[in-house]
Amino acid sequence: MRFIHISDTHLGPSPTFTYNGFNSYRHLEKVIETINSLPFAVDFVLHSGDVTEYGSSEEYALARRLLERLRFPVKYAVGNHDNGMLLQNALLGIESPSGRYDHCFTVDGVQVVILDTNNGFVPNGTLTERQLSDLRKLCTPEGAPLILVLHHPPVPLDTPWIAEGWAGFGHRSMLLNESEAFRAAIAPARERLRGVFFGHIHRAFQVQRDGILYCSAPSTVIQFAAYPEQRDPKPAPDEPPAFALVTLNGAQLTVRQYALSRPESP
Repeated sequence: MRFIHISDTHLGPSPTFTYNGFNSYRHLEKVIETINSLPFAVDFVLHSGDVTEYGSSEEYALARRLLERLRFPVKYAVGNHDNGMLLQNALLGIESPSGRYDHCFTVDGVQVVILDTNNGFVPNGTLTERQLSDLRKLCTPEGAPLILVLHHPPVPLDTPWIAEGWAGFGHRSMLLNESEAFRAAIAPARERLRGVFFGHIHRAFQVQRDGILYCSAPSTVIQFAAYPEQRDPKPAPDEPPAFALVTLNGAQLTVRQYALSRPESP
């Protein structure tokens, strides 16, 4: 099984919108063109959240027209910049959207479960007790190979502004509020859990904890610096847009990062 992992596209209400000084539409357009020209097929494209910047219907209509160009199906997690109801309705055509967009699917015997950790337009994410209860029932020692997806990091990442927040946003952490409960819920399934994938932090991280691999995707528009002891988030404009290719072959999981040059200004 192979999939492309993209995240944090931050599309605005028009193709001319800029995010941290860069045109997010044209950056995603180039990423899509690159994915479509790959000399191999993937099973799906995973978008781990923050499809849009403001979560408006105009942004999702624009996102749908653009992301429909992909030659592979797209699976979505809901980010803190997203409106989960509009994402389901305007982007996916779901006529009766659910309050929290948890969903799952199976590819080649691998179960992929995507959890909605949206907590409103704030950095930290959340899971309800119902979600945690369902996760405990899912993560038994026996069963099919499993991949979990969410928007917010469920592990610390050796960067203070991610773990503790910063003054400009009320010292709110970027992490999942229920990180410890999440890790306890999934621990029984560690032998069949191939990886936990997330976005949100505009940076590729790989973390091994308690025998489980955690991986974040880079942003398709701009990365954020994330050094040890760094107290405030800072854009890293010299770092290019990127995406990840994930290959699952039996018990082996391989993650490769692909960086792109920025599209030329019009």
